[in-house]
Amino acid sequence: MSLLFALALQVAAQPTRPQRQVSQADLNAMADACRAPRSWLVLRGREVVFRGSPNADFAKIECVLKKVSAVVPMNKIGIIGNAQASEEK
Repeated sequence: MSLLFALALQVAAQPTRPQRQVSQADLNAMADACRAPRSWLVLRGREVVFRGSPNADFAKIECVLKKVSAVVPMNKIGIIGNAQASEEK
């Protein structure tokens, strides 16, 4: 039990990594690396907004989200659907 407590104290004492500030230039580089439109990633204040097109290639979406999640803490993420209503009634 004391070994577990000592390990917990050691982990708690580890310095936390400072959060890196992301710029629009960083987001543009991520989009470019994935060959995705730069308009998909927009910096609004401290939020990164991702807005892919409805017909986007899923591989590009996955690439962009992986690159963003590697730099931006994604403990709070909101997903808003962009599916359009069908024209059938």
